[in-house]
Amino acid sequence: MIGSLRLYAAQSAAAIRTSFSDRGNFAIQVGGMLLNDVFFLTLWVLFFAGFRSIGGWGLSDMALLFGLTMSVVGVSGVFFGGYRDMAATLLRGELDALLTQPKGLISRLLVRESIATAWGDLAGAVFVLAVFAKLSWSDLPVLLLGIAAGTTVYVSAAISFASLAFWAAGARSFARDLTDFTLLFSSYPGSIYQGAVKAIAFTILPAGFVVLAPMGMVRHPSGETLGLVAFGAVLHAGIAAALFNLGLARYRRGASPSM
Repeated sequence: MIGSLRLYAAQSAAAIRTSFSDRGNFAIQVGGMLLNDVFFLTLWVLFFAGFRSIGGWGLSDMALLFGLTMSVVGVSGVFFGGYRDMAATLLRGELDALLTQPKGLISRLLVRESIATAWGDLAGAVFVLAVFAKLSWSDLPVLLLGIAAGTTVYVSAAISFASLAFWAAGARSFARDLTDFTLLFSSYPGSIYQGAVKAIAFTILPAGFVVLAPMGMVRHPSGETLGLVAFGAVLHAGIAAALFNLGLARYRRGASPSM
C-alpha cells in the first residue's frame, strides 16, 4: 500500500509539473477560472443582498456550498485529472499499454493528467470558505474530511460514467455530460430538492453525496452525518470499481467498442 501511494505521488507530481510547463498558458487558465468563480460568487452576493435567504439558506450557507464544490473540483482536477476524459482514453485503446504494467490501473488512468484550471478553483475555494462561509479553525478537520469524501464520490461517479465506454462507442461525450450535470446538480441549495429529484441527487447523479451531505456534516457534525458521508463515499467508490472491472473483463475478451 505504501509503495502504491509513493508511486501515485510521484506520478501525480510529474503530471502537475507538466501542467506548469507552459507558464503563460497556465496563468491564463488559472486566472480565467478565478474570474469565473468570482463572477458567480458576485451573483450570489447580490442575490442575498436583496432576498436575504432562500428556503432557509443564507449567504454563508451558499458560500459553504460553493466553496465545497470548488474544493472538490479543484482537488479532483489537480490530483486526479485523468477522470475528465477517461472514456476517451478507453475508446482510443490506450488501455492496452497500461495492462502490461503492475496493478493499479484506475489510479494510473486518473494520474495521467493534472488540469491547470483546477488551481483556480482551489484558490477561489480558500477565499470563499475563509471570508464568507462563517467557519472557524475548529471546523477545519471536518471540512477537510468533507472535501475528501466529496472528491471520492465525484471522481467515483466520473469513473462509473466513463466505464460506459466499455459498452458504447458514443460514451465519451455522454460520460462528460453526466459528470458535468452531477456538478451542476451539486451547486444549488439543498432546500430545492424534494421527492424524486432528491432521490436522484443521492443515487443516479450523486450530487447529494458530493456536496450536500458533506455540507451537513460541516454545519452539524455528528455520528449520523459522518456515517452518511462515509457511506456515500464507500458506496460510490465500490460502484465505480465494480463497473470498471466488469467492463475491463469484457475489454480483455476483445469486445471493447471502437470509436
